[in-house]
Amino acid sequence: MRVIYADPGLRDNLGHHASSCRSILRELEKRGITVIVLGLSTIIPELKEELHALPFFRAYTYWQTDGDPIAGWLNCFETSVRATVEDLQRLQGITADDIVYLNSAQPTQFMALVKWSATLPAEKRPHIVMEFGTDPAVDVQFGVGDNAGKFSLRLRDYRNDPRAMFYRHAACHLTEPDLARFHMVTFDAAASAIYALLLAKPVGVLPLPQFAKATVTPRLGRRPITVSVLGHQRQDKGYHLMPEIARLLLALEPDIKLLVHNGAPDFMPRVQKEMRSHAAVEYRLTLNEETAGPDLWEDLLRQSDLILCPYEPARFIASYSAVATEALANAIPLVVPGKTTLSRLLDQYGGPGTAFEAYNATSIVAATRQALADFDTIAARAETAASQWNATMGVENMVTALLALGKPA
Repeated sequence: MRVIYADPGLRDNLGHHASSCRSILRELEKRGITVIVLGLSTIIPELKEELHALPFFRAYTYWQTDGDPIAGWLNCFETSVRATVEDLQRLQGITADDIVYLNSAQPTQFMALVKWSATLPAEKRPHIVMEFGTDPAVDVQFGVGDNAGKFSLRLRDYRNDPRAMFYRHAACHLTEPDLARFHMVTFDAAASAIYALLLAKPVGVLPLPQFAKATVTPRLGRRPITVSVLGHQRQDKGYHLMPEIARLLLALEPDIKLLVHNGAPDFMPRVQKEMRSHAAVEYRLTLNEETAGPDLWEDLLRQSDLILCPYEPARFIASYSAVATEALANAIPLVVPGKTTLSRLLDQYGGPGTAFEAYNATSIVAATRQALADFDTIAARAETAASQWNATMGVENMVTALLALGKPA
């Protein structure tokens, strides 16, 4: 058996792509399994060397339009699918014993894998495990009262985001016999249910791969409390709200520090300029603008006592957060959006944090202040949650479940 770890988003240390690959690769190699890592053609040299990755895919995971105002989405989809199928056809020696694992699939990769698999002789088709790591571009309406626990999907305006159509279009090319060797998964049961309804195909669940990379340090009793915002900051992660959130928190809470890490400071230049101006006059606000490799990331987690995820709720109804999962694995309390994969994890692991309902700075600050007021309680819960994490989550459990998908039924 070999595992072909495929990720057209693997190009640098920004975001979760490199850290996910790093963890899964090491766990597979620890078990004596041969792994071939396929990254983006422009993967940075140091990451290529560390992961022994092949610069392979020409179409980037998140490339969605060629800029044409009328047909840009469709042009990009067709071009990217064609390029990705051509790239996959360069793979040599594929057998039915292999597993192809694709990280954070978008519609392009979904369709390309379906088309590529169909070109292979049936007796040589590998098991394909495709993980959906972002939202499926639908809005979800949850039922109330007698309909509690049920949900329905609302499509978005295809002129702005047609990904749901492309997902369903790709799924329509899968036949019933294909599903014996084509496995679609997410890291959250509710997210899988949402994808399954959209695709009209079964979608499974894998354990989250994040785990504590160092000794877990309890936060109970820490003062002053360092509130952190970490990662690749974007609009959907609420970074446009951070200047106001920072001003309010620092004005209302004298016994805190604020650590804001932004691995892509040029992505939202106006907002980052505001944050720099505030940090220049507020000694309790620290900005870090480095792209976080494994050592820096561990250091940022060590400094953090309470991690704030001011994310857009609609974006994370069916999309997980690597930052939030690493916080739970490392016993760090959280502030997260309600009715999302993040808040469901808080519920699942005993409430080691608070959730905000309204998506605005005032509501997010109120939830953060509640977490600060109850800090020792939620810090103790976070410590308990971290001790429970490895029983069901973490890369060992994830890899075991992944390999099980490749075994004969």
